[in-house]
Amino acid sequence: MKQLLERDIEPAVPDATSSRGREAAPRLRMPVIMCVLVAASMSFNLGYDIGIMSGAKRLIEADLQLSDWQVSLLVGSLNLISGVGGLLSGQVADAIGRRRTILLSCVVCIAAPVLMAAAEDFNVLMMGRILAGIGIGSAFQISPLYIAEVAPKQIRGKLVSSFDLFINIGILGGYIGGWVLSGLPTGVAWRAMLGLGALPPLLILLFLPWLLESPRYLLAKGREAEAEQVIRRIYSEAEAQATLSLLRAESERGKQPAGARAPLLPPPGVARKLLLVGLGVACCQQATGVEAAVYYTPETLEAAGIRGENLLHLATIVIGLVKVVFIALAAQLVDRLGRVPLLVISNVGIALAQFLIATSFAAASALGEYTGLLALLGQCLFMAAFSIGVGPCTMMVASECFPLQSRGLAMGVATFINRCTSGAVALSFLSLTTALTPSGTFYMFCGVALLAAGFTKRCVPETRGRSLEELFAPRESPPATPASEVPDAALKQC
Repeated sequence: MKQLLERDIEPAVPDATSSRGREAAPRLRMPVIMCVLVAASMSFNLGYDIGIMSGAKRLIEADLQLSDWQVSLLVGSLNLISGVGGLLSGQVADAIGRRRTILLSCVVCIAAPVLMAAAEDFNVLMMGRILAGIGIGSAFQISPLYIAEVAPKQIRGKLVSSFDLFINIGILGGYIGGWVLSGLPTGVAWRAMLGLGALPPLLILLFLPWLLESPRYLLAKGREAEAEQVIRRIYSEAEAQATLSLLRAESERGKQPAGARAPLLPPPGVARKLLLVGLGVACCQQATGVEAAVYYTPETLEAAGIRGENLLHLATIVIGLVKVVFIALAAQLVDRLGRVPLLVISNVGIALAQFLIATSFAAASALGEYTGLLALLGQCLFMAAFSIGVGPCTMMVASECFPLQSRGLAMGVATFINRCTSGAVALSFLSLTTALTPSGTFYMFCGVALLAAGFTKRCVPETRGRSLEELFAPRESPPATPASEVPDAALKQC
């Protein structure tokens, strides 16, 4: 499939890693910087929730006297609900625009932490959790989509990866917040931890008046004059003209009859293949067990021999720092090395990390006092490997692989698949460790990561250096072979 896609897709710009023919990176204009920072910071809440819940769930369990299944539901439900939120947000983004969708997401993300912090019982807490899931799912869908649509193609990877950078900053902030606030009385501590999650979206609302609407959305809605005005604020004159030409061409190719909705699944051809690849990478990201590694970091380290509340908090903070450092490194590499190499390296690294964690459990008696050290090494390697590729590149590739007319809806479906896979891992992790033992569970995740690396290498085309429109533009010479004429054996390669 990958070979078929790369044959049909318009050739990429000259290799950015070579000195000959290198395309100079454009100078970032202030409107682009503002748009990217506002959109990327929306993902902070997802990271903060992941980080803060790793510590807060124990306090909530003790204060509200929750059962194990209630704790599992509290932790895992956010991902399932955020999948629904992302799916709804995709349709909203295509209907009312990216900018208004960001506004709605911020409002929901403010209300949810306030409701959870005020909860006196499990039912009210879950109501707040449902709201949080809808808001976070919406942010997870709209943030990479919006950044991909406003970013210059030469540095689109770096800018879209800022979405994942803010997730990791949020996780680190949650870890640190949990450590600092854990000394408060139990009933106060977890409420303060959850309530602080309302501050980031509140700050984002203050900057929304300066946020531009996506020019690609405007053109898809026939508002060409507004789209041209925004593009000229974002790009240089030469790049603005080229971008407008490509946008108009794609808009004409995907134009629907009046009143008709663009279908989620395009006709057979390169667009359909790209869409299925985007949905596939969205699933693979979470199937490797990142939720198990992040939400249950304290339990994993404790089971592996690291004892003491302060020591556990410090270990999780170290892991959070590793994630931030490596996502920053990925931002520097993604437009140089490309998406596919980073994804493959990342999945192989994740497989090795899961193998180390599994071995720390399986050989605990033989390793003795080194068990905890091996588990911590595995956790740090997992976070480093995840952050160097799978973390930033997954939704980036998904946002690049969807056609303009159904991009919002398709990103919503990708978010739904991603979050549901994430929720399934979070909800089933404790049951899996009981059924398969902790070592067996992490060995299973190791195998899944290797399968994900194979899928990426075989099926995912490189999108570095191509505009979103170039991916769907038919090649003029030589003519592309229609999908209907591609031999069945070739289509079955992936």
